Amino acid sequence: MGMKTFIQEDDVSLLLDIANMACHRGYPGEARTIIDGVLAIKPDFIPAKITLAYSHLVVDEFNMALDILDPIIAHSPTDADARLMQGLTLLLAKRNDEAATAFAAIPDGVPQKSLAEELVRAM
Repeated sequence: MGMKTFIQEDDVSLLLDIANMACHRGYPGEARTIIDGVLAIKPDFIPAKITLAYSHLVVDEFNMALDILDPIIAHSPTDADARLMQGLTLLLAKRNDEAATAFAAIPDGVPQKSLAEELVRAM
């Protein structure tokens, strides 16, 4: 039985939830270990790459986070999750004008847009 059939979609979502929680609790290295495992079986899985960017954002490695997000955005300029993470990264890097531009690229009518608008108001 290969890994691709062994790991189910729900398992991948749970692993990314755990990685996000690890980032939030101050364990970005452990989160990256989990994310590396997910990317080993799903190399182009955008949510895992966004979580990887988050693991860098939480330790102020803003350029590293942006380097991960840039190819995602280049391929899908309106990816709401990638744009939200990009905007948040830029905001925390004190690059407010660029953050506002990233947030503005989030399509209308998605939950990420409301969150972005709140962040812009708080800037």
